[in-house]
Amino acid sequence: MNEVNLTGRVAKDPQTPSGNGPVTLIVATDRVKLKDGKTYIDEATGYTAKTTEFHKVTCFNGQGKAAATRKKGDVVAISGYLHYSSWEDRDGNARYGAEVIADRLHFF
Repeated sequence: MNEVNLTGRVAKDPQTPSGNGPVTLIVATDRVKLKDGKTYIDEATGYTAKTTEFHKVTCFNGQGKAAATRKKGDVVAISGYLHYSSWEDRDGNARYGAEVIADRLHFF
C-alpha cells in the first residue's frame, strides 16, 4: 500500500511553471525529537523539542490550480502517494529523489 497523509505548512510560495504544468509545493511538518526514547524540553524555547522535515509535493490538474493560489505559511492537509525518481546530474552521477503526488488537498 502506497499512501501518504501530511498536515503542515507551505514552506515557500508554490513553484508554478509557465502554462499548464504541475505545481510544486514544499510542505514543512514537525515531529517531536527524542532523547533516550523520550521527549524533552528545548532549553532555548521552553517547549517540547521538535524537528522539521520538508516534503516536495507535486500537484496536477485541479489540485495544481488550487495549490498555485496558496502562499508561504498556509496550513495544508495532503493525501497522495510516494513517487521515486532517478536521474543523472551534469557530472554523470546517479541521483535519486522522492516526492508526494497529491490526490487531495485541503487548505485551512
